[in-house]
Amino acid sequence: MSEFQFITSTQPLQEVENPYIEFLSINEAIKKGVIFPEMLTDDEDLDRDEKILMNVESEEQLDEIEMKRDLYYDVENVEAYSSKLHVVELRWRYSDSRAEQLVEYITNHLQTADEVEIWKVWVDEQTEPSVKTITRDELTIDSLRFLGDVGFERPECLRVTKA
Repeated sequence: MSEFQFITSTQPLQEVENPYIEFLSINEAIKKGVIFPEMLTDDEDLDRDEKILMNVESEEQLDEIEMKRDLYYDVENVEAYSSKLHVVELRWRYSDSRAEQLVEYITNHLQTADEVEIWKVWVDEQTEPSVKTITRDELTIDSLRFLGDVGFERPECLRVTKA
């Protein structure tokens, strides 16, 4: 089983890209000093100018916030908990600074939406969730700490309302 985090809303949610990830071609990577196995560099059928290699300066940068409409897990894992039509998958590793970015994202979204739901569920295992509701003004990084907690008891949702 796997943990799945997502945000739902009645209004479309903005996607967020990890700003540290860049894609390089084999030729670009070689110019940066990346060393490849010979089987990759000797493959004549491989387009050496196609940007197929993910690159970051440090492994920690892979954990930055990303929000994608294209879900990794099946949409039934969302529909089992939320009836809101718009959803983004939250991909990240919790840290206080990233949680602060998420607070800002939610606060900005609530300028056009009445509420959002932030979910942490276990894939393919639907059980009764714990749902807490707070207002936008009450939202802090402490409100989002459950997203970084290790272990899983049951699905959790934080509903944040405009007022």
